[in-house]
Amino acid sequence: MALGSILLITNIVALILLYIMIYLSFPKSLFICLLLLSLRVSAQTEPYFYTHDRQNRMAAEWEPALGAMVVWPLSVPYKLVAELSNDAMLYILVANETSQKEAQRWFMRWGMDLDKVKFIQAPQSVDAWWTRDWGPAVIFTPEKKMKLADGKYVYSTPNTGLSCTDSLKFLFMDGQKILKTDIEDAATAYLGRGLNIEVADLPFITTGGNVLTDGIGTAFSSCILLNENQFYGVSAPQFFELNKQWQGIDRYHILSNFEKRGIQHVDCLMKPLDEERIMVLEPPTDHELYPIYENIVKNELAQLKTPYGRPYQILRMKTGRFDKEQLAAYSNSLILNKTIYVPLFQIKEDSLALARWRELMPGYTVKGFEYLLANEPYLPTSVKNHYKVYGWDDGDALHCRTRAVWDAEMLFMSVKTIAQEVAVEDDKKVYVTLIDYSQKGLASDQAEVVWRVQGTTAWQRVKLNQEGHPQHFSAVIPCRQSGATVEYYVSATSLSGKTETKPRTAPAGMYQFKIR
Repeated sequence: MALGSILLITNIVALILLYIMIYLSFPKSLFICLLLLSLRVSAQTEPYFYTHDRQNRMAAEWEPALGAMVVWPLSVPYKLVAELSNDAMLYILVANETSQKEAQRWFMRWGMDLDKVKFIQAPQSVDAWWTRDWGPAVIFTPEKKMKLADGKYVYSTPNTGLSCTDSLKFLFMDGQKILKTDIEDAATAYLGRGLNIEVADLPFITTGGNVLTDGIGTAFSSCILLNENQFYGVSAPQFFELNKQWQGIDRYHILSNFEKRGIQHVDCLMKPLDEERIMVLEPPTDHELYPIYENIVKNELAQLKTPYGRPYQILRMKTGRFDKEQLAAYSNSLILNKTIYVPLFQIKEDSLALARWRELMPGYTVKGFEYLLANEPYLPTSVKNHYKVYGWDDGDALHCRTRAVWDAEMLFMSVKTIAQEVAVEDDKKVYVTLIDYSQKGLASDQAEVVWRVQGTTAWQRVKLNQEGHPQHFSAVIPCRQSGATVEYYVSATSLSGKTETKPRTAPAGMYQFKIR
C-alpha cells in the first residue's frame, strides 16, 4: 500500500478517537470549532512520499540503466547501434554462435568497441525485433532485489479500431489461425540467464509498447490492452489486481484508442517525462486524428492527478504527416540515462521535434536517427520486405525496438517538487524519496537540496533530513524574496559510490518556482 493511503487511514482513525475524547471533555461549541479546523487541515493532506516496503515496484524508463538491448540481425539503423554502444553497454540478442560472429564482424567494421557489447543467445522468431513488446520490464521487490518482469506474449500481433469494444484482429495469420509467438514469449528466460537476473513470470499480458510507468505505482495504457487480456482469459478486474500484486501499480490509467486501425501502443501517442509531466503528440489541425488526440488530452489526461495529488503538466509536441497520412511518432523515443534517441521521418517537423525534446528535457543529449533502408550497409531481407523503403512508421519506431537494462544497484530518487508559485510566507519544502538498492547505505552528509535565485551564480545547499521512514527525506529552501524565481535540484550519494540527482541532468536541468 502506498504511503498516501496508509497516512489517510491512520489520520482517519486518529481523528475519530480524537473527536470522541474532545466531545467528552469540552463544551459542544468548542468541539464544533475544533472539528471544523481539523477537517480543514485533513482536507489539505496530500501524499508527500513514495514508499517501497510492501509491494514490488516497476521501474520507469528514465531510471539509472546499464545500457540498452536490441536484436541482431538489426531492425534499427546501424548508426543508432553505434551510438548506444558509445553511450553505455549494448546488449545484443543473437540466435546462435554464427549470428554472433556475423554481428561482431559488422560492429568492428563500424568502429564499435566490442568490450562495450554483451551478446546473449536466445531463439528468435517473427516478433524478435520488437524487444519493447515481448521484452521484460523490471521490478524491484520490497527486499530491494531486481527481477525481470516477463508478461505473456503469445499472439502476433493484435490490432483494433478506435472503439475499446472492437474485436481484435492479428497482424500475422496462417490462414484462419493466429500465428503464435511462443518463441518470443520464452525468450526472457534466456535473457535472464544471460544477465544473471531472476525472472518473474507474470500471468497476464503486458505488451511493452503499450505500458508506460512513472516508477512509483502509476501506469498508462490504451484500452486495447484490456482486450488482449480478455482474449487471453484475464478479465479487467483481474488485470488490475494482478498488476498491483506483481508490479505495484496502484493507479492504472486506461486511455482511449487513438489510431483509426492499429496496434494502439500508447508510446506512439505520449510519454511520461517524470512523475508529474506528460508529453503528448499534437497532429496538424486538419488531420483526421486531431480531434481524437485532443479528446484524450482534455477529457482523459487532464482529469488525472499525479501520485502527489496534483494535475499533470501536459506538454505538447507537434507532429506532421509522412507517407501520406501517417503521423511521425516522435514520442516513440528512448530515454536512456541522460540521452534521448529520437526517430526522424525526413519531414520538416523533425527539426522542431528535436528542438522541443531539448526544451522539455534540458541538459539531455538529444540524438535523431533517420532510417532510410537504402542507406544501411547491412540489412536482413526480412526487414527490407517488411518496411520496403523507410524503417520507421507511425506505430512502430525506435522505442518499440529497444529495451533498457536497468541498474540493479541503482540509487532511486523521486521528488515531490514545490508548487510552481508560492507565497512569501509559505514554507518552500521539498519532499524526497531515496532508495539505495545497493543496500550499502546513503552518505548522510551528501544528501541535499541545492538552490539559487535565478540570475545568480552561487549555489546554496540545504541538508536533507530524514522524516520518520528510512526512505523519506525533506528540506526547506529558506528563500523569502518576493518576485524571485528559485532554481533547485536534489542530490544524493550512496556508499556504493553512486551519485544521483533529480532532475538527472542537474544543474543543466533543474526545478524552479516563483515567489509571489
